[in-house]
Formats: sequence, structure tokens, C-alpha cells
Amino acid sequence: MAPGKFDSALRRWGFSPVGIVAVLLVFAGFFLAVTVHIVFFAVLAVGAFGPGLLRQLGFIRDLDECQKRASVEAAHRAFIAAGLFLTAVIVARNWGKLSLGDDLVPASLVLALVLVVYAVSYCLSFWDPRQAAFLVLLSFGVFWLVFVVLSHGNEPGPLFAEAGLVAVPFILAAFLAKRWPRVIGLLLLAAGIAAIFFFHLIPPAGATPERMFGKIGVIILLPLPLALMGLALLGRRARTEEQ
Repeated sequence: MAPGKFDSALRRWGFSPVGIVAVLLVFAGFFLAVTVHIVFFAVLAVGAFGPGLLRQLGFIRDLDECQKRASVEAAHRAFIAAGLFLTAVIVARNWGKLSLGDDLVPASLVLALVLVVYAVSYCLSFWDPRQAAFLVLLSFGVFWLVFVVLSHGNEPGPLFAEAGLVAVPFILAAFLAKRWPRVIGLLLLAAGIAAIFFFHLIPPAGATPERMFGKIGVIILLPLPLALMGLALLGRRARTEEQ
């Protein structure tokens, strides 16, 4: 495919060449940071925030008007999600006090929340919910599959068990969402709620901050995208019936 045609094809899918490189850097930075050295988290930051910084400074102009609008909407939703999350942490950590200061929260949690909400919102702003669900669910399915393989590469039992419980449902739902959006939307919403209880993600009373924030991190990367895409698919059905 000629370079011009390749660039046009990418834009029809909501991406630019810069965006593709950015996504690859985010995934590569994360997995290298958790498997080789934490310094590679800087690579994730380059992928996640580098293109936006260069666009703001005027060095690159790779987005069309539709992509710019989707990016702005996604950024606003990510800002709202991060603000609500941090407010909840401040209230919970300082409950019963009349002062602030005991509200420390891992930066990785806030970063994960911002990136997840931004990515999901961008897809929903640019594509039809069925196409957005396919891309989001497939991406998270591949993410969890790679994570499980890295965690249990030498343990076939846990490897297949966790892949079947976590990664495979994402991937199956991605392909089935186009065919049965309403049914899959209901199942995704139910699965997101069920995962919280099945994986014991509600922090018990008196849990240490490390344990509490660890569970919240899993919620951000597992039940949250399932529930968001479930609501999006159900919302699509509602909008279709209104028209």
C-alpha cells in the first residue's frame, strides 16, 4: 500500500501515524517497566503525552477536525474522572479529621485511570459504539493476555486459568459485540459488577493502603472498561430505539 493510501486508511480508523507510534510506546513502556526496569515508564509517558505536547507547541499537525474534537472530549472526561477519584480519596483518607495531608495515593493509579478513561472516551467519540467496543475490548484482552503470560509463563495451570477468566472474555466480547450489541452490553455490565465480587476487589474495613490501592488498580483495568463498554452498547440501543 502506498504511503498516502496507508495514511488515509489510518485516518478512517481514527488514527494518525503519530498515534500508532504513541500507542505502541505506551504498551512497550508499561511491559518493559514491569519486566526489565522502572525507568522504561518514561517511554510510556512519551507515548501517552508526547504527541499532545508536540501538538500544543505546534510542532506537529496530524489530526483532522473530527480527531481533534474526539481528543478534546476524551481529555475532558479523563479530567473529570481523575478529579472525582482524587476527591473521593481525599474524603476517604481524611474522614473524621478537619485537616488535609493524609491523602497520599499512588500516582500509578491516577495515571491508569486517566489513560483508561481517555482511551475509551476517544474511541466512543470517534466511532459507533459497536466499533469502539471491538477496539477497546480487544485491546484490553490482548493487554491482559500478555500480562498473564508474563506472570505465569512457566506455570501452565495458572496461565490457562487466568487467561480464560480474564483475557478470553474481553476478546470474545470484542467480536460478538458487533453481532449482538444489546446482549453483549448487558453481559459486559453484569461481568464488570460480578468481577468486583469474584476477584474480591472491595477493600475490607481496615485494609492497608497498599492492599486497598492494589485492588483499586485492578478495578480500573478490569471491571471499569467492561462496565463502560457495556453501558455504551446499551446506550446505542436506546438511541436507536428513540430514532
